[in-house]
Amino acid sequence: MLDVHSPLSGTTLALKDVDDPVLAQGIVGAGIAVAPVEERWHNVMAPVDGKLLKVHPHAFIVFGPSGVGILVHLGIDTINLKGEGFEVLKSEGDTVKAGDVVVRWDSAVAKERGLATSVSVIACDLPPELIVHHSSPGNEISSTDRLYTVRSPE
Repeated sequence: MLDVHSPLSGTTLALKDVDDPVLAQGIVGAGIAVAPVEERWHNVMAPVDGKLLKVHPHAFIVFGPSGVGILVHLGIDTINLKGEGFEVLKSEGDTVKAGDVVVRWDSAVAKERGLATSVSVIACDLPPELIVHHSSPGNEISSTDRLYTVRSPE
């Protein structure tokens, strides 16, 4: 079992409602998204303890001790911002604890360019039946609240 926490405060959103077909169809894995609260800067935190496998300004993957990679993807098409509005605070290979700030994000930069700002939190390569959600779409959630638990395959 692996508890996955919210990387920032906001309102939960079903992954199928994210404006990216690859994420929405579960091709990357199962999970949920968070529409961030209306703030200029967000501290985007590690959702689990582990090692940072990949770190980009717009996305990072934390590889947990249970062997599950958790992808945190900030916004949709935000790769096109080429790092503008993002401050990366950790590096690939760093060990993090849930709640450690990995990226500071000015979501207003994405909004000004007409980009969606939902943050997808995905258990890579896992089917939805291994995910137990702790928050329903439309619920308010605070950073570090539990989003879901990844069950062990039986």
